Amino acid sequence: MKKLISIGVALALLAMVVVPVAAAADSYVPPTTYATIPFALVQSGFHLIGIILTSAGSALGLPSWINADLMDSIGGWAGGPLSWTVDMLAWGVDLVGSILTPLATTLGLPDWLPGVLSSISDGLRECYNATACA
Repeated sequence: MKKLISIGVALALLAMVVVPVAAAADSYVPPTTYATIPFALVQSGFHLIGIILTSAGSALGLPSWINADLMDSIGGWAGGPLSWTVDMLAWGVDLVGSILTPLATTLGLPDWLPGVLSSISDGLRECYNATACA
């Protein structure tokens, strides 16, 4: 009988985690570029932590203000505005490459350097899926 109860408790705990995660995955919006994928992973991690804290926060003795809303807010910032730093970096690298194009030989730099900087910038902006960048 104890084994049957243990199996039931394990299934209930599994359902407490799987159902919210599946619901969250249903509304998942993929990142727009490959370079923003790490930020999307951090965002989904905060979302998962929020789900766990909502389910088990009171049992762990955590204050009520540490909940899914707080974690979703932090995760949303990491997946949104913080991920824009990659776009700013790509813009800056492209700007430096554009400035170096006419000045590379004058400054004694290799003539291939602006092309490398342009390739880095293009790589940072490469689309994750075609509909996101269309």
